[in-house]
Amino acid sequence: MRDFFRSLQFKIFAAVALVLVGLMLRSALGGGTSTATASVFSVVVSPIQQLSSTVSDFFYNAFSSIATAGQLRTENTALKKQLSDLRSQLVNYNQMQQENAQYQKMYSISKEHPDLKLLPARVISRDPGQWYSAFTIDKGLVDGIKPYEPVVTPDGLVGETTEVMATTSVVTTILDPTVKVSIVVSESGDLGLAHGDRNLAAKGLLAIDYLPKDSAVATGNIIVTAGRAGVFPANLKVGLVQQVKTQNAGITLYAVCKPLADPTTVKDVTVVTDFTGKSTDTSNTPSASK
Repeated sequence: MRDFFRSLQFKIFAAVALVLVGLMLRSALGGGTSTATASVFSVVVSPIQQLSSTVSDFFYNAFSSIATAGQLRTENTALKKQLSDLRSQLVNYNQMQQENAQYQKMYSISKEHPDLKLLPARVISRDPGQWYSAFTIDKGLVDGIKPYEPVVTPDGLVGETTEVMATTSVVTTILDPTVKVSIVVSESGDLGLAHGDRNLAAKGLLAIDYLPKDSAVATGNIIVTAGRAGVFPANLKVGLVQQVKTQNAGITLYAVCKPLADPTTVKDVTVVTDFTGKSTDTSNTPSASK
């Protein structure tokens, strides 16, 4: 302790203290108007005040930033949840619109063919390798679909179910050569056989064989299903005649038909699960007998 009181640091401290005390006494005796005293005191205290203010501002800003960041995180989380909820609502709304459109189309078919039992379906995939001849729908065995059931739209016949799984089915379109449909020329009543053709399918067209040579079939005539064999209902629209030619050495006529329902672009379809005159066994029905 004695060493401290004898040290240079103590002597400096004591001298500064005496000066400050003297200045304060002078200020007191002079009525507190000593500008010199105030100036000296200000010079000594001001740096300390500035440092204190700086430190205070730093911690205030730091705590304010932390509080603001926490608030922003809370608001961001709330906004993300709102956005997720809105997206879910949009998905549900779009789904409802699609379902409503499907039922409207099904109702349109039902008005024209009241004897048909219908099930709406949606196209969920297409095979790039056979884009014109097949697609997959979102209905299957659990929905009551069976093989060889007609698939239609309000515009007309699209194809038939050929491979039915639990929840999906493959539809082979009328552009595929394996699908053959007995048809009637609406204007003339002549019978024929519509089927896919490899050369015509790429153009979205069908071939119609075995029209009688004296048929009055002409360009623009409407082709409908004949309803033979109980596989396709009668009077489903198929297409419009585009061209008529002779075949088999002039014995019969051959026509090119454009489907009224484009199998390559349809998104919503309707499966005909039952109708008046439907065959009770179509699981192995050959296409040519339809």
